[in-house]
Amino acid sequence: MTSSTEQDLTLPVPLTLKGHYTAQRFYQQHSDPQKAKQVYLNTLAIDAVRSYLGWLGIATNLQASDSWNPTIQALADVADLEIPGQGKLECRPVLPGATVCRVPPEVWSNRIGYMAVRLDADLQTATLLGFVPSVDTEELPLSQLQAIVTLLDYFKLQKQPEPIKEWVNLGQWMQGVFTGGWQAIEELFEPQPILSFRSLELSSHSGQAGLTTRGKLLELAPQLDSYKVALLVGLMPNHLSQVDIWVKLCPMGAAPYLPEDLEVKVLDEQGIAVMQAQSRQTDMLQLKFRGASGERFSIEITLNDISVVETFFI
Repeated sequence: MTSSTEQDLTLPVPLTLKGHYTAQRFYQQHSDPQKAKQVYLNTLAIDAVRSYLGWLGIATNLQASDSWNPTIQALADVADLEIPGQGKLECRPVLPGATVCRVPPEVWSNRIGYMAVRLDADLQTATLLGFVPSVDTEELPLSQLQAIVTLLDYFKLQKQPEPIKEWVNLGQWMQGVFTGGWQAIEELFEPQPILSFRSLELSSHSGQAGLTTRGKLLELAPQLDSYKVALLVGLMPNHLSQVDIWVKLCPMGAAPYLPEDLEVKVLDEQGIAVMQAQSRQTDMLQLKFRGASGERFSIEITLNDISVVETFFI
């Protein structure tokens, strides 16, 4: 049984579909099965730490990390994550049942610290076990790890103040009041006649009384001359005194499909992903869930390192 103290010192993090997809892509670039497995596990550990730092408002740069370079992957056992303005944080995977964290000599220097990440047996969840500022041994006992809660203080990483969130009041939607750039779906797609309203229906309930739908134009990757996507949200009260909610993403303009790396998540009030989907060049993404009055949630749309978050309360 895990003690409450131990639970306070570790942190479970869901492994994302995007993380698995990237790990699989790297895996296929290495012909040696042992090296391919090593790279796969390293990538998942990095994905978990990146998610955690993202919750804290700390930016990361995967492209500047050695672990994202297939050539360096083949030459060394690296699992670093670049934190702009700070340096490289090594994210070492720990297998279920292990009592030590393996840290190869090639990463004993040029690191601001080492995070131990336990991967569960089905590779669906990772647990951040703790960190140390430096190592000089290939087998680091897990008992020597420092608590994760001290990470910010140790590396002098200051959490960026969260911007004031403009919560979208879905209760007002059901009363016909809309703000913040949310438009009727017909208006959002005008003048695109190839996209009929029926093709944008959020569910089989679209023709029923009580359904409210609105859409918003989101602009992603402005440095790539912009990629535009439509975020559609529909809601309808049900017989359980709750609200059925649909979230749908559609491409805008001439693009017939969503970008391959586009990902959508539904986050709870604590910022934990409870649902997610990845495009892989589909013509739309859709999620459906249910909420109760007073609940808050967010929708996060991510393309590469660009993220847009819309926040709602019911």
